[in-house]
Amino acid sequence: MKRRIIALSLAVVMGAATLVGCSGDNKKSADNGGSANSSAPAVVDEQGKVNGLMYKEGLPLVDEGAYKFSIFVDDSSPTGEFYMLNEFQKQTNVEVDLRIFPNATAKERLNLDLNSGDYADVVGGWTLTDSMILTYGVQQKVFIPLEDLFEEYAPNISAILDLPGVREQMTAPDGHIYTIPYVTGDTSVNYSPYINSKWLQNVGMSMPTTTEEFEAVLKAFKDKDANGNGDPNDEIPFSTDPNNKHIEAMAGWFGMPMDKFGLAIVDGEVVYGGASDAYRNFLKWFSGLNKQGLIDVELFTQDKSTWEGKGNKDLYGVSIAYGSKEFTGYAGKDKGDYDVLPVLNTDKGGIWLRDTNGFSVFKTQAVITDNAKNPEVIVRWFDNVFELENGIGVNRGPVGKMTFKEGDQYRSIDIETLPKEEQEALSWSNLWPQALPKYLPAGFEFLEDNPAYKEKDMMEETYEPYLTKAIITNPWIGLDDVDRYADISTALQDYFTQQQALFVTGEKDVNNDAQWEEYVKGLSSLGLEDWMKIRGIETIAK
Repeated sequence: MKRRIIALSLAVVMGAATLVGCSGDNKKSADNGGSANSSAPAVVDEQGKVNGLMYKEGLPLVDEGAYKFSIFVDDSSPTGEFYMLNEFQKQTNVEVDLRIFPNATAKERLNLDLNSGDYADVVGGWTLTDSMILTYGVQQKVFIPLEDLFEEYAPNISAILDLPGVREQMTAPDGHIYTIPYVTGDTSVNYSPYINSKWLQNVGMSMPTTTEEFEAVLKAFKDKDANGNGDPNDEIPFSTDPNNKHIEAMAGWFGMPMDKFGLAIVDGEVVYGGASDAYRNFLKWFSGLNKQGLIDVELFTQDKSTWEGKGNKDLYGVSIAYGSKEFTGYAGKDKGDYDVLPVLNTDKGGIWLRDTNGFSVFKTQAVITDNAKNPEVIVRWFDNVFELENGIGVNRGPVGKMTFKEGDQYRSIDIETLPKEEQEALSWSNLWPQALPKYLPAGFEFLEDNPAYKEKDMMEETYEPYLTKAIITNPWIGLDDVDRYADISTALQDYFTQQQALFVTGEKDVNNDAQWEEYVKGLSSLGLEDWMKIRGIETIAK
């Protein structure tokens, strides 16, 4: 694996001369000033600076104050300050102008930026999609190819790309890699329901195992003072993370576990389930819960802070979430009041969708745009983020403050043992914009003096026997189909989500055959069959 720092060959007016940067052994000829996206000739001064920038081998990357780049990212940090970003500036001498937006508004803002041409040097986060990479990378060249820069300047990133299957997933249909990889060990299920076991005890009921029992529990939560605060009318039996509702996943209790596009796994095959009888049966049941007042009235309108705020007041009996601590405000290391709600109706084929095989590749988390000057510095900066101890810093806490090397392992201390003024600064959300790429080797474990209750481990243990064997993958789409696929995908997902809300709230009657057929015809009119053909899906489940 090569790592060439920089060398440039220029023809100057007085004659030909070869000028090299700090790495004398590894020489790279170029006429683009070390930039992968500029056709302008490089300007090299008497000191060997390229376009005014002195490159360094190792750290720091450049002279102090010599380089700055901008990052657009969606994130939910309460402060907008990130401890490890400051550490990386100290390590590299590179300053980052972070342009951070809430997830709810980031997509609209990014579209405005891209249309205006005033976009950041790096665009990252959950806002990016496959279709954007294909549109702004493959077609419009706004996002620049990175594979050559990785090979030249990024040994850590190159090693990650060489992990089984990663390079293949990262490579776009034109053969280029446009994004910085985000590869991480993952849970088999990301979002699932959690039930308030204290409420269950208060209403004298046991853990439900069927949808009938679950409905009875929700009724008890509504009719009784389940939270014990003296007000029998403030309980919200069921809610969900507004940014990751996963309502359709509950169709698995009726035999058709689905994702947000309406895709499902049946007998190990990916099919379209958004028009199936199983999905309709789920909607009939779930809309019935809503008619009884068992569903959060703000289910389709609240933002994340509202959802969290109600959870912090102990108003939820059940909520779908990545983990219960996301909406309870509980910060303790022991088990909280919530338990994993098991997969329901397993005696009748109830099943849940497996999200991963324990290892996820997020292929659209960060791009470098054609506005970036000297993008090789940005690549080297991210490669430094992927150094082991920096990966520990962004995932758990900085080495020497929250984590400490012991032999070949690292011990993680309890954040509560730190001074109060440091606890917020070193909290997980304030370490690093967690929507940006980061890396720790799969299976990396920390030594802990007082390990926290592993709720996700309990969820996986509970769900594993009832998960689909296969997962739904996210393939790249051929260049000839990019525009058509992107248009259909957006329209289909918007329509699927909108119609789901109308059926659940009762604005449309899912029991009415004519209205259901109208919904199904709407899927076809938006290009469902073409979309499936492009993705290589053959079956619409009945």
